Amino acid sequence: MNQSSQQAARAFAFSGATLLIGVMVFFFTQGIIPLIELPDIAGSVILLGFILVFLNLSFGLARRFCSRTFELEYFPYILGLVLIVPTLVLAGVTERFTGLSAYMIFMFSITLASLTGVFFGIRSGRHKRDKLIKEAMETTETEENAV
Repeated sequence: MNQSSQQAARAFAFSGATLLIGVMVFFFTQGIIPLIELPDIAGSVILLGFILVFLNLSFGLARRFCSRTFELEYFPYILGLVLIVPTLVLAGVTERFTGLSAYMIFMFSITLASLTGVFFGIRSGRHKRDKLIKEAMETTETEENAV
């Protein structure tokens, strides 16, 4: 298998897994989504919870993807959008919100959280990849010197 085919397969696998994770997040949290419209602090806390969930998931996906490859380094931005699409579409279709403004705030918040997580995940993935390469080079040097 050549390098580009391997990268395409990796991108396809990550896209499918990301879509599945996005659907699972919606189905596990579909009862909580309408509570974002609560007028007191509870609605804000629940929205903050969604922000943290999407930030953490997109960070983890981007870090894992970028630590495995040199190519397609900005592909995790697409993964971040694929992660939020099921929640946004299904929340809109199933009419979880009573008003458009609450839906727009929710959509903007989790989109921004997901893309922020991807940004920091790419940086962390690069750092992790560089660290692993450095350790591998040091191991190779010590093995060559021992021979």
